[in-house]
Amino acid sequence: MKTILIIGMGEFGKHLAYRLLDLKADVCVVDTDKELINVLSEDFENAYVADCTKDAALKDLGVKTFDICVVSVGSDLQTSLEITSKLRLMGAKYIIAKATNTLQSKFLIMAGANESIYPEKDIASKVAQMCIADNVLDAFVISDEYSVFEMKVRNEWIGKPLNQSNIRSKYNLNVMAVRGDNGIIVPDPEYVFTEDDSIFLFGKSSVLKKLSK
Repeated sequence: MKTILIIGMGEFGKHLAYRLLDLKADVCVVDTDKELINVLSEDFENAYVADCTKDAALKDLGVKTFDICVVSVGSDLQTSLEITSKLRLMGAKYIIAKATNTLQSKFLIMAGANESIYPEKDIASKVAQMCIADNVLDAFVISDEYSVFEMKVRNEWIGKPLNQSNIRSKYNLNVMAVRGDNGIIVPDPEYVFTEDDSIFLFGKSSVLKKLSK
């Protein structure tokens, strides 16, 4: 079970914390708002009121013990940079910092974040993919080059088992899962596609875009 520290319980921080809780992660949430933490403590065993710009607060939290530390303190660049820098100096294993624009993202990386996320940009990219391609149901951009698309099964695959669909050999795409009548499954090679299926594919974004049109 991964241990994750989330600093800052704005809308993004809360949604992330609850989703991680659903995924059975060990989540510790921190904010300066006492009333907010009192509410969150009903769902999170580890919920603390603390000002993480203070060295003592971070030391008390034991940042080295967490697999991932997430800095999600809103639009205050100075606070984000300060906390990210202190986490790095204190030996945090992996730091993810939330940015509100591209420039802030670059500064957070310079301050010591292993990864900087820009939720609005990520969501915009996802929605754009879904708007352009008629049969894309969901999309997750992994990098500039690779993505995961959930799309309707193509007519050429309906009625064929996975090992005869030539998805990998023809398109160099990996089938991650299939959503069908029985929910989401990881298909075996003999799985036969139906017209009601949607398929999760991983590979180059350029190939996925062409395939989804």
